[in-house]
Amino acid sequence: MKGFMIAGVSSGIGKTTVSMGLMSLFENVSPFKVGPDYIDTTFHQFVTGNKSYNLDLFMMGEEGVKYSFYKHHKGISIVEGVMGLYDGMDHNLDNNSSAHLSRVLDLPVILIVSGGGKSTSIAAEVLGYKMLDNRVKIAGIIINRTTEVMYKHYKEAIEKYTEIECIGYIPKDENFEIGSRHLGLLQAGEIDNLKFKVEKLKEVLMKTINIKKLLEIAELGEREKVDNPFENIKNRYSGVKIGVAKDRAFSFYYNDNLELMEELGIELIPFSPITDKKIPEVDLLYFGGGYPENYAKELSDNIEMMNSIKEYYNKNGKIYGECGGFMYLSSGIKLLDDKYFPMCDIIKCSIEMKDRLDISRFGYISLHEDESFVGRGHEFHYSKIYNIEKDSRECKAVKPNGKEWSCVFKERNCRAGYPHIHFFKSLDYLDKIINGQIKE
Repeated sequence: MKGFMIAGVSSGIGKTTVSMGLMSLFENVSPFKVGPDYIDTTFHQFVTGNKSYNLDLFMMGEEGVKYSFYKHHKGISIVEGVMGLYDGMDHNLDNNSSAHLSRVLDLPVILIVSGGGKSTSIAAEVLGYKMLDNRVKIAGIIINRTTEVMYKHYKEAIEKYTEIECIGYIPKDENFEIGSRHLGLLQAGEIDNLKFKVEKLKEVLMKTINIKKLLEIAELGEREKVDNPFENIKNRYSGVKIGVAKDRAFSFYYNDNLELMEELGIELIPFSPITDKKIPEVDLLYFGGGYPENYAKELSDNIEMMNSIKEYYNKNGKIYGECGGFMYLSSGIKLLDDKYFPMCDIIKCSIEMKDRLDISRFGYISLHEDESFVGRGHEFHYSKIYNIEKDSRECKAVKPNGKEWSCVFKERNCRAGYPHIHFFKSLDYLDKIINGQIKE
């Protein structure tokens, strides 16, 4: 078995660029992303042709991340880290960080360090990462945004003082840069000439990365099989049909969530709120996250689709919406330029886009309904709720630090709110969504 993690000394160090480049060097890659991110996984899939899976200790638990990692392993597993190597929920070392996950999965780490503005000090930086937790296997260093001459200079210092081998570098090149917007990177399908960027990156890395050494580091040996934690509930929802909104506006779904639903016997039927005129015949509509604000006019103009959804709802149809899906189910969305677009008007409030992250409603949460824990997820949004005509929020989001707020709206058989939920640790919530409960 082969695999390794790509981690950085900080956010913005170029992990996604390096990950895409290294993934392009191998065949039959199994890509993974640490944490709740939906964007980086689209790049992984673009490069490898294989689905990318999130590995999140808070939302999935150790058993869940191990199961997903080993279930989806192919020729070589490459895990892209999140933020800096040790950055997580708090300052403990068991804080759901990339380092923490590398220990849980017993993966070697390739640490990305930025060149420029330093000399021997780069060795002190690497040494600090090595010494903070000696259980973390930092097995190789890649220096990003540097030259061949400076790479040799950095390599000498790092290997002299840290005894960690440098396995290559990536030169600074605007062709490798990926655009961004408020939720992070642009999605893979939105970037012109991405194929060219990846091919150019691969061409360079074939010359600047010690691939033989990287493969040596990646050798994990034989690993024990991980049992399916959901084996005893297979086909629990046999015969249930769920319509999944999937198009340019709604694309934020955890692949493990969708696969778990299928494993539980659910038939998933994709449809597009942008282009389709009516919903499919289903038992539940699932609107995931995405960028409805970027397609607000198209969504609002598709009156036939919204009427189809409202007709279904008025007949006690079950609906579930997360973040972007919640925004679509609201009365309407006001953009930064103050243009307002009416939406489905099932949840009696409106949404206003902001130019900054809503830090007051951000991060990992546990979800509670009727004072009982029902699941785990996270919130991350650049919009706020305003003009609440009817406040039907009956769920509570609780952060690990104890902060809490009202979150999910419940209208008849519709549940919708900002939280993104991972079902591995939220089976009770999934059951509530699927079974529904009329409440006038």
